[in-house]
Parts: sequence; C-alpha cells; structure tokens
Amino acid sequence: MARENDRFLKQVAFHLLRLAVFRNDSIRRRAVIGLQILIRNSFYYFVHTTRLRVMLTITLSELMSEVQVTRMRSDGSLEETGEARFLRKSLEEMADEGRSSNLVTECGLPVNMLESIYKGSNDNRWSWLEVKYLSDSILLALDAGIEHALLGPAMTVDRYAAAESFHRLAMAYAPVPDLHIVWLLNLCDLHQEMQSWAEAAQCAVAVAGVIMQALVARNDAVWTVDHVASLQKICPMVRIDINAEASAAEFEGYGASKLTVDSAVKYLQLANKLFSEAELYHFCASILELIIPVYKNRRLYGQIAKCLTSLTNIYESIVQQESSPIPFIDGTYYRVGFYGERFGKQDGKEYIYREPRDVRLGDIMEKLSHIYESRMDGNHTLHIIPDSRQVNAEELQPGVCYLQITAVDPVMEDEDLASRRDRIFSLSTGGVRGRVFDRFLFDTPFTKNGKSQGGLEDQWKRRTVLQSEGSFPALVHRLLVIKSESMEFSPVENAIGMIETRTAALRNELEEPRSPEGDQLPRLQSLQRILQGSVAVQVNSGVLSVCTAFLSGEPATRLRSQELQQLIAALLEFMAVCKRAIRVHFRLIGEEDQDFHTQLVNGFQSLTAELSHYIPAILSEL
Repeated sequence: MARENDRFLKQVAFHLLRLAVFRNDSIRRRAVIGLQILIRNSFYYFVHTTRLRVMLTITLSELMSEVQVTRMRSDGSLEETGEARFLRKSLEEMADEGRSSNLVTECGLPVNMLESIYKGSNDNRWSWLEVKYLSDSILLALDAGIEHALLGPAMTVDRYAAAESFHRLAMAYAPVPDLHIVWLLNLCDLHQEMQSWAEAAQCAVAVAGVIMQALVARNDAVWTVDHVASLQKICPMVRIDINAEASAAEFEGYGASKLTVDSAVKYLQLANKLFSEAELYHFCASILELIIPVYKNRRLYGQIAKCLTSLTNIYESIVQQESSPIPFIDGTYYRVGFYGERFGKQDGKEYIYREPRDVRLGDIMEKLSHIYESRMDGNHTLHIIPDSRQVNAEELQPGVCYLQITAVDPVMEDEDLASRRDRIFSLSTGGVRGRVFDRFLFDTPFTKNGKSQGGLEDQWKRRTVLQSEGSFPALVHRLLVIKSESMEFSPVENAIGMIETRTAALRNELEEPRSPEGDQLPRLQSLQRILQGSVAVQVNSGVLSVCTAFLSGEPATRLRSQELQQLIAALLEFMAVCKRAIRVHFRLIGEEDQDFHTQLVNGFQSLTAELSHYIPAILSEL
C-alpha cells in the first residue's frame, strides 16, 4: 500500500474492476473479494479508505473508456449494457455485509479473511459503514458516466441536460482534484458556448477553489483558510473544511504537479473576465482582492498596479449600476414544474431556472417546448400550463405531460415577504452587493368562487415563496425547489398594497439617488411617468376604484375598523407624496414642460375633490 507501489496497485485495482464486469458469477464474486481484500489492507495500513477511494475513482475513470456501457435499441435510442449492470452489482456486493461471509467461503478463503487487526492489537479496524461510503462514492461516478453516455445525442438539443450531466460528473469525481477540474472546465466551456457568462464564471471560481484548498492544506500558498472562505461566498460549492484529502489524491500522474499557485491565479483571472461579461462587478472586486496577495508576495509591483487600476474601474462600474435610474437586473428567473410519467425522475418536481435578462416568458416557453416535445412518444403529448395556479395531480389527464412555467422574482436578503406591496419596485432600492439569490416568489390572483380575476372587492392574492437547493448564479442553469410556502392577502389588503406600491415608487424617485454632496436628484423622466400614472385625470380610476369598492355602501360595512383605518391612511399618504412630488416637479422643469405640469396640478385637484366624497378629512390634510 506504500506510495512507491502506486502503479502496481492501480494495475491490480484495474484488473479487479475489469473482472467485476463479467457475466460469470464465479469470476465476478472473486473480483468482489479481491476488492474487499484491498479495502482490508487499506484499513490495516491507514485506518481509513480515503486513499483507496481516490485510487479506485481514478481506475474507474480509466475503465469507463474501455468498457461499453451503452448500446443502441431497435428504435434508435440508447440503453445501459449488461456490463454496466454487472459492474454496479459488484460494487454493491462489495459493501454488502450480509453476503460477505458466504462470498469468502465460496472462494475457499478463511472466514476471518477480512479482519484488519494490526500487530500487537486486538481491535478489528474494519468498518462496514466506511466500506458502504466507499462503494457509494464509486457508484456515483459510475452512474454519472453512464447517464452522460446515455444522454449522448440529446445534448445538442437539451443544453440544460448537457450542463447538468457535466456537473454530475464533476461532483462524482470530486475525490480526485485533477478529474474534478477536467469536468468543471468542460462545463465552463459549454457555458461559454451558450454565452452563460455568470455560470461559466462560477465554474472557473470552483476550479480555483479546488486548487486553493489543496494548496492551503499543504501550507504551500500565500492564501489562508479565510481566503478560501471568501471564495466560497462567491461559489458556495467551494469547500472550506481544509483537510488532508488533497494529499491522498496525489497518485502517479495526478495531483501535486498541477495544483499550483499559478494555476489558481489563471482561473481566478478567467473568472474575473467572465463575471465582467456578466456585469457582476461586485464578484470581480472580490476575485481581484484574492489575486493581489500573490503579486505582493512575489513583489510584482507592475501586476499590483494593473490590479488596482482594474479595481478602480470595477468600483466605478458598481457606482454606475447603483445610481442608474433603471435598476440593474442580473438575469430573469422562472419556476418550472414537471408533471407526467414521461418526465421520469423529474415528474412532480419544481425547478428555478436562471436565464439571461432579455429572455421573456414566451421565450422560455418556446425553448422548453422544443426540448421536451422531442422526448414525447406516440402515447404522450406535451401541454404548457399557462397560469400559476396550484396544480392538482388528480385533475391531470393520463398520457399528457405538463410543464408549468411561471416568472418569479428573486428575494433580497432583508426583504419583508409579508409586505402587501406589489413587487414591481422591490429590487430597485436594493444595492448590487447582494446579488446571490436562493429564494424566489410569485403572486397569483384568485377569488373565492374559483375564478382567477374578479372585482377589487373579491380579488385575493396568493404569494408563494420558493427556496432553491443552492443559490444563483450557480454552476448550472436550474436548481431544484426544496421548499415552498404560501400566504394569502385579502381583497382590502390587496388594495392597500397597490396604493402603498405607488406611494413607494414616488418616494423612491424623490429620495434616490443622492449626489456626493447630499443633494437629492430626482430623475425627471421617471418622475413624470409615475406622476402621470398617479394623478392624471384619465387614469384616476385606479385610486378611485379602491374607494368605490371599499369605502362606499355595503362593502364599507364589511371592513374591520383596523382595515378601514389602514386603507384611509394609505390613501392620505399617497396623496401627500403626490403633492410633494408635484412641487419637486415644478422646480425641475423648463418652459417646455409647463403645460404638462398644469395638467398634473389639475389632475391632482380633481382627484382630491373626488376622494373628499369618501374621505372628507382629505381636504384639511392636504
């Protein structure tokens, strides 16, 4: 088991795995026992199987290029071969404690063959739990390789599936840094072909993280655990539990020679370039701050100067994003639900998809329809559910596969999810610093009589909050939804929320952004647009319809005192902010906008007069 015997041990392991593919049970079981003897020796010398797991993972990778794991069916589709099934069976039997003693006996070996008792000790170091972990790890790599091979021709059509296949391979081969990196770089290349810059950048960060973690474990770098932890904030899959596994992965032809500081810097620079393409400048700043310590350590002052110049440009870009009248959007997000047996493992699951910011709902519907229609057979058809209502599986037709696609909004870290406000302005006040999202929401209108739309007095709203498995931007375009919660807003809460949304939008125009001297610089064009939609005579129906629905006649008697007070308070605040905004507008405009300002003043006066019929106090308040 010594390191100088790496080449010989790999040959032994390779032949044992090759024999584990045989149909002949007698040969295959002897291969299983041979693998268990290797495990026993690993326990004897190392007290663990870490190094053996790495060796078997490398060996399996080499074997997969020699063993045919897929074959063509008569209909042209691919299926798993018998060799692949036998190899899986052998790896499962390797960890089967119940069958072990029988296998040993069948092979004519002593019953205590698998005991691992060190000289001068009575303790048996053998651990079936660890053997099971070893088996599961190798099986994960085997299944990822087979799934990748089965996907084959479909990769050109379904780029989502291709990316996820590369991702599964990268995770399955994580015990071997070299192989882990190979598959991450394949995934990075695929994302770049698709111009998915943020996802490609995450792959480059992950590669840099693998290298940095190995270097820190060996005390062979300028970085520390804290640097790795800062990288994990960008890419959560980067591990911070620095351990000795990296040294265990150093086999002949693998490991140390490729895990260098220069390699890590190379991939950090690639990540910086890709994040810049995605306009995620806050990530660029964090990455450059990891490169600078290397240049300082080597006294490369010219490189330090270039990095500091780049940092200056990056922070200027961040200031521009945060002060822009149009909120920065890093991408668009969609919830996609899969319903139908033809979807296989995806049936009944929901995912959050991250798409480029110019991809609209119709675009992703068309894209996913094209992908999944090609998978339907003569017994199944595909149907898109066009709304966001809750799906009842019992109401779905047999033989039909359903995709439910809903636009969702990312949730800011400190956002009040119970707020009644509409979310059209929810992200406009959030800085670009927190652009890592793992929660999303969407609102669904409904009425108690089953219809989706009704009058204001009947219109309820359901807010659904989804938690994804991991955060965006991620290594892949979609993440599984692992938690879903919902809350309901009554018609009057809905109406109050609508008014509060308009009020917040106006106030946001008056207060943001601020110049360095502290002066308020309202954005004239957007201020005009919101004012026109708030007080112009022709659109007064929005606020007036709320008064008609809830403050007149029988509907008003159904409101609780607290609800009535909240509604009136919201209306009064809305009108007060409108009045303030009109005054600010007057100070900002030139001669060419005087007529428009007169229209705003007349509209405001007309609206005040109409509202006074429902809220007499409004005249004294304003």
